[in-house]
Order: sequence, then structure tokens, then C-alpha cells
Amino acid sequence: MARQERAELTRQRIVRAASAEFAEHGYDGTSLHRIVRSAGVTMGALTFHFPSKSALADAVQEAGTTATREVMLGTATAPGLRGVLDEVLTLAEALRGTPSIRAAARLTREGHAGGHGWYDSWVPGLREALERAWHEERLDGGLTPAAAASLLSHILLGVEAAATTPDALRTVTGDGPEESLAQALTALGALLAPSSAAGPLKD
Repeated sequence: MARQERAELTRQRIVRAASAEFAEHGYDGTSLHRIVRSAGVTMGALTFHFPSKSALADAVQEAGTTATREVMLGTATAPGLRGVLDEVLTLAEALRGTPSIRAAARLTREGHAGGHGWYDSWVPGLREALERAWHEERLDGGLTPAAAASLLSHILLGVEAAATTPDALRTVTGDGPEESLAQALTALGALLAPSSAAGPLKD
């Protein structure tokens, strides 16, 4: 294996390990020593690729936003509002299951990202999809597309914040996070456009 290829594989291992660490502990609580042990590399190898903790966080942020865009682009959805809610549910599932996405979201929430960070990878698309749904379905439930985008964004931020305690809502709703979120989105669809929420969000 060529030296350059080995170096890239090492870098990828470090970013994967760092993603799990940042997702679990946040920026301030992240330990470079734990990342080194998890990645199976030396501290010298880590600092060769990432001279600072901030540089490593930037790489994790990039990996997470890239993964988010890939998830959203690869999501086959129904038309209109139902499709928008499908996209939100898919992104919520990716948040729980993909450490780099969860890490990017947490780093952005904690203020360790340039600009809008992780939000830039999905909020503009969500707003555009809602605008289309409002136009196509002539929705008039008292909400504007901008207000609906804000509400769905708050829902996703809640999913991210609760990802480290997946059973936190069970005492309130009696359901796991997947069931609770699906029911919440179905209820939201009924509030916005009763006809769009006639069936389950996903088959």
C-alpha cells in the first residue's frame, strides 16, 4: 500500500473516532487521548493530520455536513408536504444513527462551526421544499412556509439534543424515539393539511 493511501486511511480512522467522541461529549468534553485509543493511532499521527483540536473538529464538521447532504439527496419522498415530513424523519434517523452527522449538529449547536455550519446542509432545502408544498397543495392552515420550517428545525434540534438519552421521552409519551417522532410529524401534517396526513409517514 502506498504511503499516501495509508495516510488517508489513517486520517479517515481518526475522523471516524473523533466523530463518535464529539457526538458523545461535545467539543469541551472531547479527549484527544480517547480518540487516539479508539482510532488505534499514535498522538503523533493525529497531530500530523490535525495540528489542533479545532482543526479536527472542522474535519468532523465537514464529514457530517457532507453525510447530511448525501442523506437528503438520496431520500426518495412522496410529493408535497408528506414528502417534506418524510425527509425530516429520514434526517432524524440519520442523526441518531450516524456519529458524524450527530457530531456536526452538536458542534454547530455549541458554536464550533463557521457560519451556520450543519444547518446550511439541510435548512435551505427544507425551506424550498415547504415553499413548493404550499404552492402545490394550496395549504392554508394558519402557518407560513417559514414558520413551518422553523418548527421542523426545532424538532430536529430536539432530536439531536436527545440523541444521547434515547429513552428520555419514553416516560412522557410511552413510546421510543422513533415512534414518538413519527407520531409528532403525523400530528403536524394533520394541523397543516388534514388530507396530507391521512396515512402513515412511511410504509
